[in-house]
Amino acid sequence: NADDHAPAPSERADQRTDERTDQRADHETAQQPRARIVWWQWLLIAAVGALGAGVLAGPALLMAFIMSEPDDVDAPALTDVEPAPDPADPADPAASPISAIARQVSPSVARVDVQMPTGAGSGSAVVYRADGVLVTNAHVIGASDQVRVTLPDGQSLDAEVVGRDEASDLAVLSVPAEDLPVPEWADASVTPEIGSTAVAIGSPFGLDGSVTSGIVSALGRTLPTGQGVLVDLIQTDAAVNPGNSGGALVDGQSRVIGVNTAIATGTGVGQGIGFAIPSTTVTSVADQLLEFGEVRIGYLGVVGQTVDPDIAELYGLPVDTGAVIVELDPEGPAGEAGLEVGDIVVDIDGEEVTTMADLAGRIQQRSPDEDVEVTVIREGEELSTTVTLGERPTQPAQPAPGG
Repeated sequence: NADDHAPAPSERADQRTDERTDQRADHETAQQPRARIVWWQWLLIAAVGALGAGVLAGPALLMAFIMSEPDDVDAPALTDVEPAPDPADPADPAASPISAIARQVSPSVARVDVQMPTGAGSGSAVVYRADGVLVTNAHVIGASDQVRVTLPDGQSLDAEVVGRDEASDLAVLSVPAEDLPVPEWADASVTPEIGSTAVAIGSPFGLDGSVTSGIVSALGRTLPTGQGVLVDLIQTDAAVNPGNSGGALVDGQSRVIGVNTAIATGTGVGQGIGFAIPSTTVTSVADQLLEFGEVRIGYLGVVGQTVDPDIAELYGLPVDTGAVIVELDPEGPAGEAGLEVGDIVVDIDGEEVTTMADLAGRIQQRSPDEDVEVTVIREGEELSTTVTLGERPTQPAQPAPGG
């Protein structure tokens, strides 16, 4: 199921041959009041038919520029030429920043192997606490409890699944080990800069301790998946391949800024676009899983469809962006607050909503019992109402993708 039925790219970066990333939903089933106008029924049919669609627009382009000195530029006199510097010492971290980052963080990234009735797979995990606690992706371990962690020093240990959260695609593992090297996790005071160094460390294709580098390409990306919508993601062009899921994305100061979660591709092999869950989300979710065994997030109680110019023109809608409600739980928070099927949500607490993924992301970032102001367009008029969010119903763990 998916919140946003518009095409969106996503394919998990774990090592599975049958892997497919479904689109998730801020989507809770419930009885739906009868739509007041016929076109909503067609919109709902179109929304259901769009499930599972995911296409990444835009091929990657690689351009090389070769520049030479113009002929009419005079060469400096011999006496002005500076002596060539000595070759950089490969062992000097200053000579190779990426190798310095790898030396510091690689000992904190482990391989994860999972056994399922349908087969086996692997991914990565990052040390979270020195007493044997690691974080990985929920989709790496799926519903399996047969998880084994191989540490960089070669130790292979059975892991206990402390908790997993499908909505954030994060899970916490525990192994019987002490004094594990904990990397520096970037906190809320650290905001990655677009264009800054990004280093991905993990076990792609089961190759432990693999390191690739690139840059932070974008921030705040939204990615619909099988269990909801991943929000506020970091986009990177550092090569991320199957098995990198759950590994570390590290900045130029050797701080873990995210946990790699997905690649945008049609083949399961990285093609220049990878995504990572930001460290602030990781630490928040991990702490809740360790304390409560679950993550508590807000619940609105609607199923929606993104409004775009084509849909707006087709159905004569008054706006061409937003999230139109096509299903609603009459006893859920939205229903009790007076929202209706056909309402187009355009704003949550002063933050613009342009897609269903926006709406789902805004709600996922709120807590149960939190009041939010929801602005909608209804029959051409703008209305605002306060909704007290409920608690998201517990979702069963999904099997790890096969392959």
